[in-house]
Amino acid sequence: EEPKGSVVACDFYNSGELMGMKDEEIVSLLTSSLLPSAVPLFSTAKTVDTCVYKYPSSVTHFSPSSYTSRPPLMGDPMLPTVKFAGDVVRMGELEHGAKGLCQERAFVSGMRAGEVLVKEIEGKDGVWEEEVLEVREDEKQFVAAAKINEAIQKRSPINLRSWLGVER
Repeated sequence: EEPKGSVVACDFYNSGELMGMKDEEIVSLLTSSLLPSAVPLFSTAKTVDTCVYKYPSSVTHFSPSSYTSRPPLMGDPMLPTVKFAGDVVRMGELEHGAKGLCQERAFVSGMRAGEVLVKEIEGKDGVWEEEVLEVREDEKQFVAAAKINEAIQKRSPINLRSWLGVER
């Protein structure tokens, strides 16, 4: 009988503490402690297969307001069959509500890049369009905090944004 179940992927940011651990130790930490503390049913799950990737010092650093410097999904017109995907791309008219650097945005941009290629290479429209659920609007307290921060930045005698390499 083939194993049945789900695939679970876990990413750790600021994971320096995990770099020295053996793969088996990381899997054990996840399956015996971290996942069951978030979802108790994980304590009864049976691990069938695992894969651990470690990328030390691989955090992407983008400063606030760097959106316009990111590569476009459509790539360069000189290379029409090259498209970009990932959480850092600008998707233009295919833009998704997830604006930050996140897996959801990376996934959606990959789907959109694939759709564009099918349209351009096969000349077919709507062959492989998946519905993408839009993200909800930002919560009121976040919107208010962002406006306050923007107002402070505009009135500050110190150009804090220049420290981040971002123009005012």
